Amino acid sequence: MAQQVRFWHARVTVYDREEIRSEATDRRRSRSADALVALGRLLDGSRRQGALEAVALADETGCLVAGAGAFRTCEELAAMAPLLAPTPLGATGAANDVVPTRLDVLTRRMEIRRLTIDGVDVLLCGRGADADARASALDHAASGCGRILRERHGAHD
Repeated sequence: MAQQVRFWHARVTVYDREEIRSEATDRRRSRSADALVALGRLLDGSRRQGALEAVALADETGCLVAGAGAFRTCEELAAMAPLLAPTPLGATGAANDVVPTRLDVLTRRMEIRRLTIDGVDVLLCGRGADADARASALDHAASGCGRILRERHGAHD
């Protein structure tokens, strides 16, 4: 039994001249004035660039701020980030921390970076198999997070 498939195509292409002008002067597309939307788009672009499973931005308590990838995975990354993140400058880890744990297995495929933006620490996390691609994707995300959050913070002053 064959099914009939129908496609819809617009007969007339409509252009908004203001939109075309703004795209011509700005190299970035799909920008947003909303910080959460902008962060989500940035993280999604970074996730795709590095072929990562998920990228998440969390606060110091492990609460998910923004993410790209499966929601559950982003929540897991955010929750684990404070436990696995590099210690802030001046702080030290346990001197006898040499016994491997289950967390060690999880950290093999993930990377966590501590970012300080306008004096506030946030944790950027990525999970994927290739360490080089993951590092490159998180470099991209880190610079974008700083730009987006500084812009938004400065706009409210």
